[in-house]
Amino acid sequence: MAKTILELPHEVLHSIFTHVAPTDLTSLRCCHALDNYIKHDGLLFKEIYASHFLQDLILITDRVQRLLKTASVDGCSLNIAFLHRLIRTQNNIGILCNSSLFEWATDITLTSSESHSQYDSYLDQSVDDASSTQDSTPGDGFSRIFASGESIRKSKDPERGGGAVRKAIHVPHPTRLQDQIRRLSARLHCLYGVPIQRLRIPGSNSSLHQRRPCSDINIDLHPFARSKVYDLRQHSEGTLWGPFVEDGSQKVDWEKTEAIMMILDYNIRVFTNKYVTHGSDLIPPWDRPFVGVTPYSLNLMPSEAVTERPPRLPIDLQDPYGVSGTWMRVVCFLDYRELFTFNFSEDQPAPGQLRPPIDTEEAIRFIIVKLQVTEIEKAGEKDGQALPVVHFKGSSYPALPPMDVNATSKIRGTVRLTPGGEVRWTTFSVFHGEEKWRSESIQLGGVQASRGVLGYWFDKDFDEYGPAGPTAFWKISNDPDHGVKGDL
Repeated sequence: MAKTILELPHEVLHSIFTHVAPTDLTSLRCCHALDNYIKHDGLLFKEIYASHFLQDLILITDRVQRLLKTASVDGCSLNIAFLHRLIRTQNNIGILCNSSLFEWATDITLTSSESHSQYDSYLDQSVDDASSTQDSTPGDGFSRIFASGESIRKSKDPERGGGAVRKAIHVPHPTRLQDQIRRLSARLHCLYGVPIQRLRIPGSNSSLHQRRPCSDINIDLHPFARSKVYDLRQHSEGTLWGPFVEDGSQKVDWEKTEAIMMILDYNIRVFTNKYVTHGSDLIPPWDRPFVGVTPYSLNLMPSEAVTERPPRLPIDLQDPYGVSGTWMRVVCFLDYRELFTFNFSEDQPAPGQLRPPIDTEEAIRFIIVKLQVTEIEKAGEKDGQALPVVHFKGSSYPALPPMDVNATSKIRGTVRLTPGGEVRWTTFSVFHGEEKWRSESIQLGGVQASRGVLGYWFDKDFDEYGPAGPTAFWKISNDPDHGVKGDL
């Protein structure tokens, strides 16, 4: 029988330490023997990190969504102000930077030997307040707990592009836990709504690690977001070719949605900074954290008990989604030759591997869309049952560039709830009576949220060779005859 804790078998020590709070675990390192054991028990670090960080993310995500659902829509919500302060001024912006896209960008950048010396310090840096250009230092309080231990190993991960990554250790369902952390982080980033476009990894000048001083590393994230968005392998019958997961459940794939948000924001900023004045309708409402992801933030009449409204009411007043009016739409796309080469050249990654980041310039189109509700019907078996399905039609014409003939078309489509309660938009662009383009999107924030709708456009016949690309639209007026500010 063991007389001291040091005489216990390692399996028993491991089981005990998994129940120790992370802050208390660091105190045990005053003992050389325990310090040596803890440093080399990579499985212990993985289990504690996953259990504590995952539960915190679940709790944070749940509370953020509750605060957003109960926030006022007048732009002066205390809930919104609190969330902004929670993320920006309390050094918590790092929780928005844990999706696979951020991990992938960091891994590839730190592949070089010159960058390896910075990886240890990368985890123990606190998060700076994001600047106006949305730079971020990807650390947080959870990461700092583990930074002093040698739990990080330099290894090559062929499925994530190589680089410095956590040592691969077999634990029960590690991928499921890690993937859930990534999805929750991406979802919080989408709700935050101001895309983080640059990652800053501080230089390692800490005496703790005895590293030579070196400069910060700045990672532009748009090449990684672009690669994810234009990878045609993710489009399938199961995903409906939209921002959904593969299983056909219509659950939102928040990491796809995050990449769409980031690449559209980058392209819009590059274009509007050159050609568009401030206050234009061509600039989406993505400049204030958490604003616009509140249901009914369009300030339209809430539509409660829609199915019980008397039929004599105008059909627009029976519409719970606020479809009728004028919308601004943005569409981005790669040159088709570049899209085809990126997806179908001889040098292609194996299944499950990521394509390389690309810095190819995209084309961007701003399109004015006028919509009118035409029919409201009961939700189908595969739809969310809380609200009906709304059909609409309308027309579109170019805003910028003004002479784009491909932007002039008829529009038809539907809005419905998914079984999970997300607002799903399906649109068709009709040219000379024939459907040509289709899009599948979700509305960030829920019913009548002013943040807008994000998704993919693609060939209406689901052509596996494309073209396809990201799209977004946001409402600028309830009036279908509204004039657009900012036209050139």
